[in-house]
Formats: sequence, structure tokens, C-alpha cells
Amino acid sequence: MRWIVGLDLRGLSQGAVHFAKWLHEHSEAERFVAVHVVEGRPDSRAQAVVAGESFRDWLEAAAEKEVAKAGARDAFGDIESKSVPSAEEGLLLALQERQADGLVVGRKTPRGKDAVVRLGRVARRLIRRLESPLIIVPPDLASEEIGDGPVVVATDLGADAVGALRFGQAQAKALGRELVLVHAVTLPSHLDQYLPADAWSSVQAEVGTEGKDAAVAWAASHGVEARLIVAEGPVVRALWTAAVAERACLLVCGSRRLSLLERIFTSSVGAELAASSPIAVAIVPPPADSESA
Repeated sequence: MRWIVGLDLRGLSQGAVHFAKWLHEHSEAERFVAVHVVEGRPDSRAQAVVAGESFRDWLEAAAEKEVAKAGARDAFGDIESKSVPSAEEGLLLALQERQADGLVVGRKTPRGKDAVVRLGRVARRLIRRLESPLIIVPPDLASEEIGDGPVVVATDLGADAVGALRFGQAQAKALGRELVLVHAVTLPSHLDQYLPADAWSSVQAEVGTEGKDAAVAWAASHGVEARLIVAEGPVVRALWTAAVAERACLLVCGSRRLSLLERIFTSSVGAELAASSPIAVAIVPPPADSESA
């Protein structure tokens, strides 16, 4: 695959650059182009700072340093800068111009830290406009910290997860890693008001068994055999906790392509995973064929 890696000169893209470096080292099929976007037109103050050389040359030199900081220059076929109205427009333009297959970007908040805004503006907007796989990486994730375990695909057993399944299967094959599916089941919280204490565990086990059977059938219906994990608890945390326990190198999930109005009333699991997971998360749109209709 060919990837566009978004560069942020404030250091927020270091995790993304490290992840590209790791992918390059583990799969000969992966190719990368680093793109730094300057939003709007540089003003005279910026021009004055770099007097004696063109602003574009200065930016590209700064972008080279950002990649070199991670020791990742060999992973990138090219490094470029763009001046466009918005960062997401620049990255999507690069995706089109380079005929790339997907994007890799960093998020705003490091692992283990909480904040009101965890993803960052550009990542959130890219998720809303998702038409290609998007990998979002914590800014402080170094290549040597990436797990030596499987590619984990999170599934809700719906059509929106089919693209994630296909992508995860391809990545597992390219990386020589096991493919693992994780399906989260949650018991309605109000049940504990009606069930006797000795019945709760049996109901919980029954729900887990039903979830596992349904997930096995779903994977088989798409011609995939993979080890399955049933995770219990709040969905987002249960999914990435299971992936971390497996020492997963990548957690993959589908995109429901929620509208702005829908996002007001319901959350995007993909966005929440990317915002909170300590490992890289790939959000994959559903396929356009009849399988996801």
C-alpha cells in the first residue's frame, strides 16, 4: 500500500512517523510520502523569519528534520509541503495526487493522558470525510514500543465492519502476523436490579457464548477464519484493552460514517478508539460493493 503521512512540526506527528518506519521495516509492500500542510498563505512575519531562502525550502527542511528525528528517512520516498486553506484538504489532495491508499496521522493527546480534546481538529475532520483507511497514532508511540502480537479487528458484526475485516486480513498477511477478531458484549446495566446475585454470572456467561457464536458465524460468512476474543464491559475500553492484552501491533475498526447531526446524539466508536487507545488505530470505511449494502 501507498500511504500519506501527515507531518506536524510541533511534534504531534512523531508517533505517526515512527509507525510508518515500523511498517516499512516489517513489510516491503508499504510505501510512504510525508506531507506537511501550511494552512492559508504564509504572512510577511513568517517570510521574515526565513529571510534569504524561500519559505517552501525552509518548510521542507523543517519537515526533513521532523522525519530524521525518528530515524525514519529511509521509509519515505518523498517529503513535501503544501500551502492550502486547511490541513485536511492538503492531506486529501496529496492522497489524490499520489494515488495513495490511505493516511497516517498523529493525535493530539499522549498515551495515558486525559484531555477535553484528545484527537485534534484535523484527525476529527478526516474521520468525518473518510473514504480511505486512516491510521491514527498516539504522538508518543515509538517504533520499538509497537506490539509483537497480532493485527486485531474490532467488529460489531455489521456491514460497517466488513471493510475493517478485509483491511485487517490484508495487513496481517503483509506483516506475517496472526489475525484476531474482538467482539464486545455488554449486559444492560439495569439487569442487576432484577437478577439475583447467583444468576448474574450465568447470564453473563450466556451472553458471552451467544456473542462468540454470532461472531464466528459472521467471520465465516465472509470467508475468514480467525481467533476470536469476546470482550466484556464498556465497548471502547473493552476493545482496546483486549488489543493491548494481545500485544497487538494495530487495532482496526470500521467507520459508520455518522453525519454531524448523528454525532450529536451518538458517538463514533472509531473516533473514541482512536482518541483513547494506547496503540495505533486504523479506521476503515465500509466497502462500496453489495456486500455492505
